[in-house]
Amino acid sequence: MKITYCEDSRMSHYELKLITHPKNTKLAKLLVSQFTESLGEIEVYDDYRNKYPIPLLGVYYFEVVDHKIFAYTEKEVFRLRCITMAKLREIFQPSGFYQINVRTLVNVRHVKSYCKQRGSRRKIILDNGDILISSRHYKDGFEKMITDRNFIAYEEINAIQK
Repeated sequence: MKITYCEDSRMSHYELKLITHPKNTKLAKLLVSQFTESLGEIEVYDDYRNKYPIPLLGVYYFEVVDHKIFAYTEKEVFRLRCITMAKLREIFQPSGFYQINVRTLVNVRHVKSYCKQRGSRRKIILDNGDILISSRHYKDGFEKMITDRNFIAYEEINAIQK
């Protein structure tokens, strides 16, 4: 089977297109369901209240500002509606999101580096350049996040080598 990658600037950046021969329809549907399950999606809103589904993989972190929850992607910020921070943590922690302070959940896949600060705080640098601070109250969660991140990186390296 041949797999080809193409970019099309005319497409929406919220869209991936899978093109297949009619004989491969079953396989294509299986791939679509697999991508949907493994990536996950969340519905977000822009400033004009337009609704967009975005993949969880594209979300760098969630943050609460003035009792409103925002999803930060590489360059854009979207708002979530009708969800609390506790519910957000419960839903997305299995997907690699960890609470690092009272108002922030960070996606472990986008943590580029971290360093210890004074008083058990950690400075987290994301791969888009954003800097987040972990509070000492969430130190255990942060340590678990780093352990899981190293495990994920180890699994990815093994997958590449095979």
